[in-house]
Amino acid sequence: MTWFFVPRILSAVFVVAILVVITRVLGPADFAKYNLTMLLGTILFSFTFLWLVIAISRFHHAKEFEGTTIAMTLGAGAILSVMVLVVSVIASLILPGAWVDGLFYAAIFSVSLAMHEVGTTCLRLYHEGPKFAAVTLLRHALGVAFAIGFVMSGGGYKSAVIGMSLGAALTGAYALGIALKKSGIAWPQLSAIKTYLWFGFPLAVVASSSTFFAMSSQSLLAALAGLEVAGYFAAAQALATRTLGLLMSTIMRVVAPSVFEMQEKHGTASSNAYLERYFSFLMLVSIPLAAALICAPEVLASLLFEADFVENSSEYLRILTLGSFIFGLQGAYISFSFTRAKRTGLQLTITCCALIAHVILSYLIIELLGARGAALAFALSALLSFMAYQYFGRKIDPVTVPAPEIYKAIAGIVAFVPLGLLANSSSGLPVQLGLLTLAAVAMFATLVAVKQTAALVVVAKIRRGLNIGEFPSLK
Repeated sequence: MTWFFVPRILSAVFVVAILVVITRVLGPADFAKYNLTMLLGTILFSFTFLWLVIAISRFHHAKEFEGTTIAMTLGAGAILSVMVLVVSVIASLILPGAWVDGLFYAAIFSVSLAMHEVGTTCLRLYHEGPKFAAVTLLRHALGVAFAIGFVMSGGGYKSAVIGMSLGAALTGAYALGIALKKSGIAWPQLSAIKTYLWFGFPLAVVASSSTFFAMSSQSLLAALAGLEVAGYFAAAQALATRTLGLLMSTIMRVVAPSVFEMQEKHGTASSNAYLERYFSFLMLVSIPLAAALICAPEVLASLLFEADFVENSSEYLRILTLGSFIFGLQGAYISFSFTRAKRTGLQLTITCCALIAHVILSYLIIELLGARGAALAFALSALLSFMAYQYFGRKIDPVTVPAPEIYKAIAGIVAFVPLGLLANSSSGLPVQLGLLTLAAVAMFATLVAVKQTAALVVVAKIRRGLNIGEFPSLK
């Protein structure tokens, strides 16, 4: 499991590093265009390809498909890739130029991302740990190298999108080559595709809900306040969602195949027990980062951004972090109520209603409060969506939030806050980082003292000489 978990976590760290680099080589206006193009590409991926990725994870072990899921999804993915590229070329001949530019580059990124995500999912299911790790880590390394080279050569934000696309496409092609050797490729059967689509498409849209929320916030802000303001807001939102939100969703992606496998092979009780242990680990990983972003936003922003970005984006971080944490908990844990029960259609309905509410709230509050209103609307929308997930999830397949783990997490946060706030008010980066480190140590020590499950597992692993084993048992 370490081969699959650690690279995903490091990949999330690389995403933050990419954010640092891109904001420095592009100005706020170009960064806003780059970010909106990447968001559009991610949305295209979600609507077109992500249901295939989900189908592979969910149905690879299902008896009714007799191990043919990967072959058929590879065939469907190849057909969809051609269709997306052809449609984007046709659109470039019909639609107005400025509109087409963003759509065309977004389409390229969506196909590249699909190659990478389908390929790595296959490697995960084939237990190709070292190859999974290499492909996952090289994607961002190659992408940012290409992006920097292209931008420094005068290519602008479009070349940055192409660079990131190349990183995903090259590593994805290698992973897909391995998958093809192991499973082959098959013409998709209509009955199977209907099952995959009916289950996977709603979940694909739901899984990308944070992208939809982010794009709607930034688009409204760009229209109402200008691209430069939207660029500063996008930097803060990207920092919150691509660190905390992406971290939580990354962990969920690693865990989800095991959750479904346990349900298929051992029943709901085993799946529930695993989910409760997983929740403890999710808290251990996410709450230190959330506490740091809320208590010391200026410190973390100054580590990543130049002075103008720090001055204009750190004010949004606290509220955006809270919203990202709520969305992360919803997607990484509560959503299993719907996926295990195969009620992803209901999940999609809730998400669409929440998105509509978010757009309305964003427009009204931005008009009243300006850019800060966009951050507040994001957090309020996250809370409303979470409450709806909890309410309906309990009715179809209750996934219990372990109350003792919540209390223990709160105890850890209380231990972090004094030193975290002191770091934000102190001067000098070494002092600030030192205080944040002490705050993290105090949090971990508190979690161990209150016997938080995942913290005790980490201590046990350290005592055994860092011989990290399987996560599912959390022994």
